[in-house]
Amino acid sequence: MTLAKPLVGRRELLRTFAEDRLVAVVRTATVEQAEQQARMVAKAGVRLVEITLTVPDAFELIERLATDASFEGIVGAGTVLSGRQAEDSLLAGARFLVSPCLVPAMIEAARSHDAISMPGTLSPTEMLSAADLGADFIKIFPIATIGGPAYVANVRRALGHLPLVATGNIAFEEIAEYLAAGVVGFGIGGPLTGGDISNAQRFLAATRRAA
Repeated sequence: MTLAKPLVGRRELLRTFAEDRLVAVVRTATVEQAEQQARMVAKAGVRLVEITLTVPDAFELIERLATDASFEGIVGAGTVLSGRQAEDSLLAGARFLVSPCLVPAMIEAARSHDAISMPGTLSPTEMLSAADLGADFIKIFPIATIGGPAYVANVRRALGHLPLVATGNIAFEEIAEYLAAGVVGFGIGGPLTGGDISNAQRFLAATRRAA
């Protein structure tokens, strides 16, 4: 019999991300692959596992993981593009919401469900808008194509108070440089989820060392 998991509140989610500085981003062509990757990274110790809504049957998978006591992570939803998707994700059991863009309704939905939000931004204007809307963390996407750590360092000269998260094609070897530039954490997909348990553990150890 599958046992229900206790609901994780916003305060604990904030603490978890502050400790791990890492969200594993699961984006695959099939729901079977997505579930396999999600369970692998959770078993490796990565506590925040994002299922992107581009995965077939993503809501069903989120619900399955959220209610399965044997799943060792906390499941969230990624590529959330509307308020409706945000609500459906939360109703399925997602405890954090991530988007590649700034979706005010997503931030509002997360707040109303005691979850956390991580909207996507590109410019300083969008970053400040996300903060004003109450975002918990502010994702820079796609970071690798707009300057990487150098872009973060430049933005933080004026916006050093914002909790910026680096996402988009980040290699293991770049983690230290991004942390030095001032990000508070990472959303990492293929380089982390595409390997095995030891690879995921390696990424987690690298981000936790700076916590």
